[in-house]
Amino acid sequence: MSTLKSTGPEAAVVCVVRRELPAKADAVYRAWTDSAQLRRWSWGAAYDTRSVEQDCREGGAWRQHIRDKKSGENWYFDGVFREVVPGRRLVHTFHFRSDRGADEGPSLVAIDFVPKGERTEVVITHSQLLPEKKQGTEAGWNEVLEAVERCVGGK
Repeated sequence: MSTLKSTGPEAAVVCVVRRELPAKADAVYRAWTDSAQLRRWSWGAAYDTRSVEQDCREGGAWRQHIRDKKSGENWYFDGVFREVVPGRRLVHTFHFRSDRGADEGPSLVAIDFVPKGERTEVVITHSQLLPEKKQGTEAGWNEVLEAVERCVGGK
């Protein structure tokens, strides 16, 4: 079992990405936690989802395998849910690896679903990142939110 990086203020950074989506919080939350819906948007249009497994409860594990359509590289993500508040919040560990040797080590992701009437603001806080990973992580989460928006908004 992996432990999260021990980091000082100079060693780790936090990435926060937010977007308002055209669906109620419960629908957006289901898009994240229902494996069938997750397969529809998983990581965006540039990737094929090979597998999705998740036990969406505190202490439950999740894992995904996706393939970059352009490069053919296989990416593997996994972690453990630390907090699950249906319709409102998910917190889980996050570990990324690839079949080409990348291994970013574990980090922590919090996803908040903030109701805004018929819409939802999704706030993703990805912490315990290495400084050189912040820009790519931010771009990746923005791609994810675009894909989720297409899934819940019918685009």
